[in-house]
Amino acid sequence: MTTTVALLGFAATLVALAPRALGAGWADRSPRLAVAAWQAASAGALVSVVLAGLALLVPAGAVADGLASVLDACAATIAAVYRSPGQLAAVLAGVLLSGGVSLRLGWVAARSRLRDQRERRRLRASLLVGARRERSLGAVVLDSDHAAAFCLPGRRRSVVVTTAALRTLSVQELAAVLAHERAHLRGRHHLAVGAARVLDRAFPRVPLFSRGRVETERLVELLADDAAARRVSRVEVASALVTLAGMRAPAPALAAAQGAGVHRVTRLLRPVAPLRPVHRIAASAAAVLVVAGPVALAAWPLVSAVSSGLCVLPGADWS
Repeated sequence: MTTTVALLGFAATLVALAPRALGAGWADRSPRLAVAAWQAASAGALVSVVLAGLALLVPAGAVADGLASVLDACAATIAAVYRSPGQLAAVLAGVLLSGGVSLRLGWVAARSRLRDQRERRRLRASLLVGARRERSLGAVVLDSDHAAAFCLPGRRRSVVVTTAALRTLSVQELAAVLAHERAHLRGRHHLAVGAARVLDRAFPRVPLFSRGRVETERLVELLADDAAARRVSRVEVASALVTLAGMRAPAPALAAAQGAGVHRVTRLLRPVAPLRPVHRIAASAAAVLVVAGPVALAAWPLVSAVSSGLCVLPGADWS
């Protein structure tokens, strides 16, 4: 029970404090590290809750008696429930925490994946029917009176630009937009965005996940902006964002100017200094700890028993 309380306390701490820590100004100075930190915090919270449920389901005696008894934990738990009806509440709580959270996440993830695949197929079958591939641009050109540029991830990934955008953008602005979209595809940013959206849909009232989705969507755009700025001048990237401002991309796509506001343009025109190496190391270490910490906490009873000699694993030779 102590392990369960500690794990749930760890999860609650992450849910309460992580949005404040990760939403600070440092994230814009290192968006890649910030995306990883959001993912680590979300994973740490989920792992903590699932392990807390498993800690309720596995009897303490199973760990103390050795590894073989862990395999009989289910039977031992059922027997404990019959001996003490009050134990039933703990078992039900364990099932809800471990099984409920895992099943909910898996169900929403499967539905989201199928929906995204269906939307991409529908988009390619309707919107891109009359499009043509322009090899000189490395993109698909779509006839449209609306200036837009976006990328479609997946097995048939592609960058799409409309004829109106080609007429509106200068040569350098077009190069910036194409570099931005290719950065999305090369970095597989849709995976990070998709994972954040799944968590928000599965657990919509958890601030860590709702804020994490918004921040991940914003940070991957900053990542792509930085990638484009390494190929074209930052002024041209900012100018392209202003030119395409207000465009809307299809749901399964990632678009250069979608969500572009004053902040993104200002960040390009007035770049801030990147994080110092010591700060990067500290943030990376914290991201690892929030995931490894719950695992270590859950495994501590077994490790303690083995190290003290109270529990000898099968096949272990301590002579």
